[in-house]
Amino acid sequence: MSASALLGESSLSGPHIPERPEYPVRVNRRVGAELVTRLFFPVSPRTLERWPLPVRHVNGQAVIETDQLFAHARSLLAAAPEIMGGKGRAAA
Repeated sequence: MSASALLGESSLSGPHIPERPEYPVRVNRRVGAELVTRLFFPVSPRTLERWPLPVRHVNGQAVIETDQLFAHARSLLAAAPEIMGGKGRAAA
């Protein structure tokens, strides 16, 4: 599936996220960062350490609920201001 198909519409409600069975229920930070980067915006596994998400430590790995990860990414995207790009017009 292409990135544009995963991203869907560019509205504040966030991108279209395929149904739950396509993603694991819990992910470690590396996989979580890959999913958030693919579906929302670039992020690193180290950044996810600072996000206020509950984690469980299983077999020495911190795992995050995928639904909570996506909800937090969606809220960050919705809270980001929209800024117009492009060159400014020269004063006449």
